Amino acid sequence: MRRRALIGVVAGAVLALATASGVSAYWQAQQTLPGGAVTSGDLDIQVDWAGGAAWGAIGPGTTISKRATVTVLGAGTTLSTRLTASASNAAAFNAYVTRSVSLDDCSGAAGTTLPAAGYPATGGLTPGAQVTVCVRYTLAATAPSTLQGQDLAPNVTFDLTQRGAG
Repeated sequence: MRRRALIGVVAGAVLALATASGVSAYWQAQQTLPGGAVTSGDLDIQVDWAGGAAWGAIGPGTTISKRATVTVLGAGTTLSTRLTASASNAAAFNAYVTRSVSLDDCSGAAGTTLPAAGYPATGGLTPGAQVTVCVRYTLAATAPSTLQGQDLAPNVTFDLTQRGAG
């Protein structure tokens, strides 16, 4: 009986020690998974203005226009982008000037306006793609003589927005 009591005391002491010391178990498993190939690249934009970057004179009731060829530059296998543009001018002209950027070569009537969400509307442009646009500024016939001799200061910004693969 003494032996049973001794085993019971030892077992109780081990149990009490385990409880007091916060013994816990920790299991871990690790596995290396096969990875996919990473694809990346670089995008850039090049704008070539027909006849150079200088703009001609504008008078009341007239339009000046300039053709630009926008080229998507880059290297990579899954690059795709959309083209957007914005045109501005000197603040003094804002009430009298309308601006447009359209998909045409400036040889006739204005083409399709470049969509605010970007061109093309679906899919995207890949490196090497070229887009011809025409930027037009029209000065209202009612423009005041106080604008005479001032610089219209045309300013056009082209942006590429990267899209997912495609």
